[in-house]
Amino acid sequence: MDRHLAMHCFCRVVETGSFAAAARDLDCSRSVVTKYVQYLEDWTGTRLLARTTRTMQLTEAGQRFHAYCRRVMDDTEATLGALRDHRQGLQGRLVVSCPVSLGLSFLAPFFHTFQAAHPQVELELRLDDHTVDLVREGVDLALRGQARLDDSSLVALPLLDLPRVVCAAPAFWAEHGRPSHPRELDGAHCLPYLLGSDALRWTFEGRDGRHTVDVFGRFRANNSLLLIDALERGLGVGLVPRVMVQAALQAGRLQTALDDFPAEPRRLFALYPSRDHLPTRVRALVDFLKDALPAAAHGA
Repeated sequence: MDRHLAMHCFCRVVETGSFAAAARDLDCSRSVVTKYVQYLEDWTGTRLLARTTRTMQLTEAGQRFHAYCRRVMDDTEATLGALRDHRQGLQGRLVVSCPVSLGLSFLAPFFHTFQAAHPQVELELRLDDHTVDLVREGVDLALRGQARLDDSSLVALPLLDLPRVVCAAPAFWAEHGRPSHPRELDGAHCLPYLLGSDALRWTFEGRDGRHTVDVFGRFRANNSLLLIDALERGLGVGLVPRVMVQAALQAGRLQTALDDFPAEPRRLFALYPSRDHLPTRVRALVDFLKDALPAAAHGA
């Protein structure tokens, strides 16, 4: 029996949470997956999974063996990938998760440029604003714009600072006045981004200290592009990454305020499971974005 394939099946059982899900993922029958796991238990001489008709969980030995199998799988993929890349150039499937609005408004051209430079890479983009489980969902790389990252086993590499600006349409400022200090902001006119860590309160730093504004705008959304459209229609005041509204600012559709009171910054991070055995195509995309994004943002 193919021991390497058996280890791959075992990893998929653990990472998908069931024999049935692993079978669907591997496009084979459940009985085949069961046979491979039983083979590994015979080979190791120990029970790897505690199974009932309703539940399944790793034994202590199974946890250690899964970690070992994962290292073998990762090492094999990295080694074979490096050999193929050396011989044929970058190739293979590359799954990237990135934020919806930032992906559409700023990141998309960089993905196109990378794919054009490496046509043998199968670039699969998944736009999602929620946290993804990279291993379970088969994602090679996640891009996330946040103030800070929670403690995690993932590697987090900063790619780009994302300063944010307070802005509104010229007509809105003309009607309501452009504030010169955060205390002049009316929270009812602010348009909150619901998925942000500051959906309820905006914080600014100035020479006179820190200032907070309670945000309770009558128009709220979980998508920044929808909020930016509302800003351009004169519906209120937004706090958004500059790179996402740079064109509107240059065209005069939006105007900033409180430039001397920067909001809490955001950064764009590249997240991936491990520095060890990182596939060459993933490393190539990370290196490309790390070089290209700051230059584009600073030139905007």
